[in-house]
Amino acid sequence: LRRKNMNNQKILVVDDDIAIRRLIWKSLQSTGVLIYQSDSIEKTLDIMTRVTFDLFLLDISLEYENDGYHLAQLIRADYPLTPIIFISGKKSETDIINGLETGADYYITKPFSPNLLRAQILSTLQRMKTIQSQQSNPTSRVLKVGDFTFDKNLYQLQKRGQDIALSSKEIQLMLFFLENPNQVFSKEQIYANVWNDGEMDNNLIMVYISYLRNKIEDDSKKPRYLKTVWGIGYTFSPDGE
Repeated sequence: LRRKNMNNQKILVVDDDIAIRRLIWKSLQSTGVLIYQSDSIEKTLDIMTRVTFDLFLLDISLEYENDGYHLAQLIRADYPLTPIIFISGKKSETDIINGLETGADYYITKPFSPNLLRAQILSTLQRMKTIQSQQSNPTSRVLKVGDFTFDKNLYQLQKRGQDIALSSKEIQLMLFFLENPNQVFSKEQIYANVWNDGEMDNNLIMVYISYLRNKIEDDSKKPRYLKTVWGIGYTFSPDGE
């Protein structure tokens, strides 16, 4: 996993524990990634006025108990697609779901393996690099499926002509369904195609299915597009039939 020359991609590590920041820095120093550090919301917002980042690594507990959640919301307001990874000592299912609902793409609990974290960071940066290169491609690539239109250059989803804002991970999941309509997929198949890293996390899939339903369904409690196939997984019906 030694990947040199990441084209000076920049990440910001926000944690009030200097030992954690040093551990992350050591694990990434050979990759070519530029690593910035902060220990508070105030410093982070100041750095963000001067530097544009490709990924944020946040602890939840900074000066106060849930500062990281608030910081993630502030970041999401200005950078809706930039990946956010939470690193936290909070390990309950509620904490993890709260982190994902706040806008994080991944949630890693402490203590963590520096090598696994490094692999996660590099794979996430590589995916974003691919997305950015596709966005810069002037060739128009518009996917029209049923009630939905997806512009692969702008990474913009529309339903019956109305824009639907999605996070980076929601985009990947929605694009998977748009490219594979009317097929039944198990959770394992969805995880392998959309996340493609490590051991499958059932909760993660269910959370993101719920996110998508809240955004694309007329009534998320009675889904017509993204339907559960009991005992198997999910299927996407682009016409809502």
